[in-house]
Amino acid sequence: MTAAEAEKRRLMNQIIQRFSRGLLQTITWLVPAREDAEDILQDVLYRFSANFDNLRSLDRASAWLYRVARNRITDWYRARSRRPGSGGTAREAGEGYLLEEIVPDLTYNPERTLIRREIAAAIEEALENLPPAQRDVFIWHEIDGLSFAEIAALTGEPLNTLLSRKRYAIRDLRQQLIELKNLTL
Repeated sequence: MTAAEAEKRRLMNQIIQRFSRGLLQTITWLVPAREDAEDILQDVLYRFSANFDNLRSLDRASAWLYRVARNRITDWYRARSRRPGSGGTAREAGEGYLLEEIVPDLTYNPERTLIRREIAAAIEEALENLPPAQRDVFIWHEIDGLSFAEIAALTGEPLNTLLSRKRYAIRDLRQQLIELKNLTL
């Protein structure tokens, strides 16, 4: 193995270790069964390693990983809806979220499930509408749990720039998601 290949492998493993936990948390929130969430994560990480040489910018690795995860989750729901005999409970049909475990509801309520889907889709769309630099800082800090010092080390950006980007991301997300305030779970 050449030094360049070793460095590439080290960098790829570093990125995978840094984002795996946040990715799994996000996927688990949107996919009801932990086993399915882990399968989706493994597929995302496999695709990342297979396409590592094609990434234009390592600064965008997080956005790439979350976009692929979102696409895989969408594919998972499509496959579940087409599968014969996938009826049954909301969780078996792939309609529930782990939010149900946080706020238990003993009866299945289709309206609540629809509202949760709308909220998840609105948040996803709002994140996609952010400028890439703001979106990345927001995801790294809020979803991946990185500190601003870690993000600064990763990107080489000044700390104040990162703080400003997050502040603008929050402002923009609030403006985009204002109508969610009236939805009740």
